[in-house]
Amino acid sequence: MIRRFPLVLLAVLPLLSYPAWAQVTGPRYPDLRALPPAHLFLDTADVNGASHHVLRFGAAIENIGPGPLELRGDSSSGRTAVYQRIPDDLGQVVELPVGAFSFHPAHNHWHFEHFADYELWTRAAYEAWLASGRAAGQPGWRGSKTTGQGESFCVRDSLQLEPRAESPDAPVYQDCGLDLQGISVGWADLYEFFLPEQWIELGDAPLTDGEYVLRIVADPLNLIYESPGRADPQRERPEENEAVTFFTVRNGCAEEAATEDMPSESPCTDTEFPDE
Repeated sequence: MIRRFPLVLLAVLPLLSYPAWAQVTGPRYPDLRALPPAHLFLDTADVNGASHHVLRFGAAIENIGPGPLELRGDSSSGRTAVYQRIPDDLGQVVELPVGAFSFHPAHNHWHFEHFADYELWTRAAYEAWLASGRAAGQPGWRGSKTTGQGESFCVRDSLQLEPRAESPDAPVYQDCGLDLQGISVGWADLYEFFLPEQWIELGDAPLTDGEYVLRIVADPLNLIYESPGRADPQRERPEENEAVTFFTVRNGCAEEAATEDMPSESPCTDTEFPDE
């Protein structure tokens, strides 16, 4: 199985700025950040028995806060309520309701609902939306990897990006069950582009040639407590939890725009899929 996406994550690490957490006392909250989507690949896939055009891509959400994101389900069958466990520096834990787990049949495990939004815009529509103060406009397409309640994830430690004093050396959250899911400090939850339903469905027609923007927002409904009362805009608002990738479609290929840390990439010529 190929594992190229972590290399992309490591390449964008210089772009990430960790808060200068002074001596933290009291509750230790997570701080979620989406990383720019990578390995964009135009493909076709079976959707409800019909062949549809899709945009595949890799996605990752990192925890750069002083505390872990830890989610606990309260039952073992059906759609189940989820509580966020927030530790403090004395070892005590507070639990607060934050959403639900649902079973994802394509991945054969449990997902936390509304953990991220996937949005695909034309570049012109995206820039007009920004110019309006984010008040007017909608993405042309949205993500489809869902159990019916919004974009859902199995939340776990997939990759350690930058160790910190609070970071475990080994993954703590590895299960996609109901007991505990989460992201440790300094770790990221990673969904690689070749996974089932890791795409945005485009419908019957492929993307026409032009410029586009793929946007990911972590915790778009502000369900997760990243600050007391979910009230700190520097950690809770979408602008703090989003990441975008600009790309161009030419003749059926999606070419990601070059950045200071990474050259442009066209997966049409070098993409390999796992054998499984």
